[in-house]
Amino acid sequence: MVVLLSKYPLSTFHFRKSPLLFLPMKKTLLLLPIGFLALTGCGDNRSTRIESSETQEIQYALPQGKMHFDGHGDEKWFAYSALSGVGEYKANGVTQSHLFDDGYFLHTANINIELAEDGYFYEGWLVKGSDVVSTGHLSNYFGDVRHAVRFESETDYTDYTKVVITLEPDDGNPAPAVHVAEATLKHVER
Repeated sequence: MVVLLSKYPLSTFHFRKSPLLFLPMKKTLLLLPIGFLALTGCGDNRSTRIESSETQEIQYALPQGKMHFDGHGDEKWFAYSALSGVGEYKANGVTQSHLFDDGYFLHTANINIELAEDGYFYEGWLVKGSDVVSTGHLSNYFGDVRHAVRFESETDYTDYTKVVITLEPDDGNPAPAVHVAEATLKHVER
């Protein structure tokens, strides 16, 4: 039995099994074409989930053409990759690196991972063999799973193609701690 309390008369509701069950008919009719257009706009570039292997393939939209950064010139080199959790850690995200005409290096990482417990934080790293460079502590502005870091340098780190995210105890030790996510940057000519 459904009890519906509304300012609308019962006859203006369209009852059926759908998420729009309790919307007035006029709103339902307006939302259906908008939803249809949104779905058809996805085309064949939709994300897919493969249930049997518990993996998800995500299509990332990348800027077309080279990027221009005021004060640093045109992009000379670009690489990107998807970030994935390691072991028991569930995480996903994207990381990018750019090198500009004047030698300015920009690296970003955006990752979705559970909040670190009190006394811990996430840190990003660029890795080349046994050499590691900290890209800094990941920020979490919204108090949810979204974390990000932006690293800028006058040093060319284009040879550092492995990206690692670690979970660090707040103990002052600068060495990398627990490895929770990683990616291997892929250079792209554009």
